[in-house]
Amino acid sequence: MAVIKSNDKFYLAVVQQSPKSDILTSINPRRECFSIEHIFNSTIMKMPRFHRIKFYHIPCQTNFDLNCFIDETYLCLCTNDHHANCVKFDRHKNLECPSTNYCTNGAQCRQDHPNCPSTVICVCNECFFGSQCQFYSKGFGLTLDEILGYEIKRNIFLFDQPFSVKLSALITMIMFTIGTINGIFSIITFKNKTSQAVGCGMYLLASSITSLMIVILFTLKFWFLIFSYIDSFAQRLILYSNCMLIEPLLKILLYIDNWLNGCVAAERAFAVFKGVYFDKKTSRKLAKWVIIFMIIINVILLIPQLSYLHLFDDEKEERTWCVILYSSSLHIYNSFIIFFHFFTPFFINLFSAIFIIIATARQRGITQTENLYMKQFKNKLKQHKHLFISPVILILLSLPRLIISFTLDCKKSSKHFWLYLIGYFVSFMPSILIFVVFVLPSTIFKRSFKEAILHGRRRIPLLKMNFYSK
Repeated sequence: MAVIKSNDKFYLAVVQQSPKSDILTSINPRRECFSIEHIFNSTIMKMPRFHRIKFYHIPCQTNFDLNCFIDETYLCLCTNDHHANCVKFDRHKNLECPSTNYCTNGAQCRQDHPNCPSTVICVCNECFFGSQCQFYSKGFGLTLDEILGYEIKRNIFLFDQPFSVKLSALITMIMFTIGTINGIFSIITFKNKTSQAVGCGMYLLASSITSLMIVILFTLKFWFLIFSYIDSFAQRLILYSNCMLIEPLLKILLYIDNWLNGCVAAERAFAVFKGVYFDKKTSRKLAKWVIIFMIIINVILLIPQLSYLHLFDDEKEERTWCVILYSSSLHIYNSFIIFFHFFTPFFINLFSAIFIIIATARQRGITQTENLYMKQFKNKLKQHKHLFISPVILILLSLPRLIISFTLDCKKSSKHFWLYLIGYFVSFMPSILIFVVFVLPSTIFKRSFKEAILHGRRRIPLLKMNFYSK
């Protein structure tokens, strides 16, 4: 039998008729054990307890919905034949631990005896795990494990999994196909010498490569997560690889991709600012060093998080989670990193686009009237529309990841599950649609792509001729 106290009310949680390993229960008003003051009239309440107890069968016989009730000494259960079965029950027993140092992160400490406890239990808050609630499941930002972890059934093949898992598998493979094609097309475009005339093309080439790697790792992560529940033999190795290798690499590449997009916008703005004095050769050299520096910095910034990563075996749910050893300072650091990597590249993109349009319009309209200046401004806005389209698309597609990272709850069944799942997939769209975001809106890059394709077609017959001549 298990009785739960909540807000000074007692609820009958479980009455175990036979031994069971798994018990599923819920707490609702119908399970409340009412105090006898709310059941008996004042006449019976004035009786001595030993005289009053002979009336305890009456509530069970008159109210068939009553499960239990309590007095100052006993807890009485209403049996199936509507009699009261009473056992001694100390309603004022204090199960709280005298010391609050054992449980961490605001967890409630409970022990089975006030003086000589044999068992101490920590009641963890949401998102915390471990015997002392020392692990935090959301410390590494948004992960697929948090959203889909409870949906996947253990030791069941994919075709027999819930609809949400099968749909996720389908979406993952569609995104992998589209992302791979987009990534290859982008690499073809920006590998062209025309595109690499300045550092901007090198940033976009690096972004194309990272985007392709993100798509591959994203797909690997999903299937690693699925196979970790299906294949128990390789489960530990898969989970360890997913937690310690794939997830950190995916995070680093996503951050690098954001910064590369910001570098593209910053160089475009700098080129407009310098005008005819812009040095293309210096721009290319600088781009190489910036890319290397960016990779090193992003890896260094992620090291504090990596050193706290652990695998936690949740025996109750029979699942293993990738968690982080929690501390308040690390939580603040992680939140700062997420905001920093998200907003800084976006504002660089946005302000650079505004600067380019205003600066180019002023260069041609500085000696003209106000009406002509506005006309010139509108023309430039139309001409450079891709500079606005790209950052706006990037922010709209990346925003779900930021929102979900801070709003995702850790409940087994979330009412916002589908919203979180769709938002997670949408957040990878900037990497999957890099060709659509950067190449298609730009006349110059579309021309470079067509030239690269034509050049490739011309080379194929030559390669065939050389092959047959040998």
